[in-house]
Amino acid sequence: MELIERLKNEEALKSFVVSECEDQEICVEFAPEIDRKTILIIKVDDFYNAKNVKVRPPSVDCLILQFCQTNKYKLYLVELKNVKKTAYLQEHKDGLRTKYQNTLHDFMSNLFRNYFYDENYQIKTELVLNAGKKLKNKVLRSVEFDLLLRMDAIKYQSRPLYIRGFPLNFVVESC
Repeated sequence: MELIERLKNEEALKSFVVSECEDQEICVEFAPEIDRKTILIIKVDDFYNAKNVKVRPPSVDCLILQFCQTNKYKLYLVELKNVKKTAYLQEHKDGLRTKYQNTLHDFMSNLFRNYFYDENYQIKTELVLNAGKKLKNKVLRSVEFDLLLRMDAIKYQSRPLYIRGFPLNFVVESC
């Protein structure tokens, strides 16, 4: 839990540590067996929106860090979208991709590198898009999420990461 405690005590992040990952009427859920004390949620988008800069880099809504065991963590970068039409994801896929890239390459690799690149920790990173809550047609939803699978991987720490799409509330499971 050391990494979670370090991030909680980071002065620049204290205002952006929250108890829920929610936006646009969508909320990430947690499996009942998860001890919420082992979870840290940072509202990355709020962090950037609070900066006094002319152009704010796009970023994902939440970073969720989950303690698994000594020095091992899962990290989820979560974008929440409450869309009415499946075409939205296709039309905005480059913008969605940019949000993940900026979060990985600026927030994690630049601004807070000393946490996310610390060799004392093993961090498995996943990219999550939770979208389509207002959609009624499950067939259309699954087709649109298949589109995400065809998006190019985002390179992070010499590894390819793919955006995983979920049409209903994403559930963080035990490690």
